[in-house]
Amino acid sequence: MQTALVLVLDDAEPFDEVRRAFDAETVARGIPFHVTLLYPFAPREELTDELLAQTRSFFASRPPFTFELTRIASWPQVVYAVPEPDTELRDCMYALHARFPQWPPYGGIHDTVVPHATLGAAGYPEIERRLRPHLPRRYRADAATLLEEHTPGTWRERERIPFSVER
Repeated sequence: MQTALVLVLDDAEPFDEVRRAFDAETVARGIPFHVTLLYPFAPREELTDELLAQTRSFFASRPPFTFELTRIASWPQVVYAVPEPDTELRDCMYALHARFPQWPPYGGIHDTVVPHATLGAAGYPEIERRLRPHLPRRYRADAATLLEEHTPGTWRERERIPFSVER
């Protein structure tokens, strides 16, 4: 059973409407609209108290930040919303990998990590048309979410992990 560290993008309509139309299987599996920070993370059976404490400490040391979903883009097999600016997202992703090198992003299949919020596997022109009026959409990243596969193929939120408290 797998886990992932993500930024769940709450208040996700109309993005979820598009996901239900173009990626219904992912929605049915319980995966929320999100930007991935580290996937795969630890296998569920390796989520010890010590590892969870290390993960909480990692995020507690990072300040919250904001970004906007600004446009729709596609990559060979993914249509996604583009978060910008993405510097803090990339910094967080690379810092997570440095902290937990045993779990490289996407299993190490990509040389570069591109922050994105997946909308579907195909349908770029229609997805872009539907979402254009709703962009940009601003989000505040103030907590990471640990998602876990709790039965084969079905995911749920295990824990929201807050970033540092702003003073």
